[in-house]
Amino acid sequence: MAEKRVKKVVVFTDLDGALLELRTYSFEGARYALELLRERDIPIILTTSKTRREVELWRSRLGVQDPFISENGGGVFIPTHLPLPRPEGTEVFNGYWGWALGVPYREIRRAVEDLRRRGFPLKGFGDMTAEEVAQITGMTLEEATFAKAREFSEPCLFEGDELQLKKALQPLGLSFWRGGRFLHIQGSHDKGRGMGLITDLYRKVWGDVQTIALGDSPNDLPMLQRADWPVVVRRRGGLSDNPPPLEGLMVTSSEGPRGWGEAITELLSQIDDG
Repeated sequence: MAEKRVKKVVVFTDLDGALLELRTYSFEGARYALELLRERDIPIILTTSKTRREVELWRSRLGVQDPFISENGGGVFIPTHLPLPRPEGTEVFNGYWGWALGVPYREIRRAVEDLRRRGFPLKGFGDMTAEEVAQITGMTLEEATFAKAREFSEPCLFEGDELQLKKALQPLGLSFWRGGRFLHIQGSHDKGRGMGLITDLYRKVWGDVQTIALGDSPNDLPMLQRADWPVVVRRRGGLSDNPPPLEGLMVTSSEGPRGWGEAITELLSQIDDG
């Protein structure tokens, strides 16, 4: 009897509201599924709006050493110690091969300050102390300090006219997406492009690769659209309220890390049976 070939799988996942509980940042409900992925040597690509420094902190907490995508696709980072070839077009810094796909933060800050002078009521992380960010978000002071270490985007408090802001940002080559608490100003990048770069890298090593993507918010849609196995993690006010019409889409019955863990366990079983 021919030996059954093990399919190569790569997992791309959002953090807040998916792998992490929104209010407590706990991942307790996902521990078993994370262990299953580690046992099978399946890469877990954290794909998030968090900064590189924040992702480094969460990689340590989660026991993940794989590539990652920061600031909604603004940065793509491949640890140089991994058995992967150096991708073309990457720069080397801080132990990573990296693609900078986003507009540099200093340019975004200049735009925020200019727009504020023009009457737009914007207050970004660059206008706040770490203590203020911690108080607003519920982060620890360390987490808030890392959240301020931005490279490709600026979360802002904004209660003005979003249509007018969008029109003002367009000539600057900038856009925004609305999160639960903040409006995030950035360039034209998204999570899907970073996902494509990392998937192509693994395909050069492994050949055929299947992808699982898990997210809960509209900014996760570009990676869900690319995935072989797209998963919307249930969240009130999130994508699960109006799921996108994607082939094979799974919407979890539980919210947050519990739903994340249920989806991973189920999909690994389906992949094994297939």
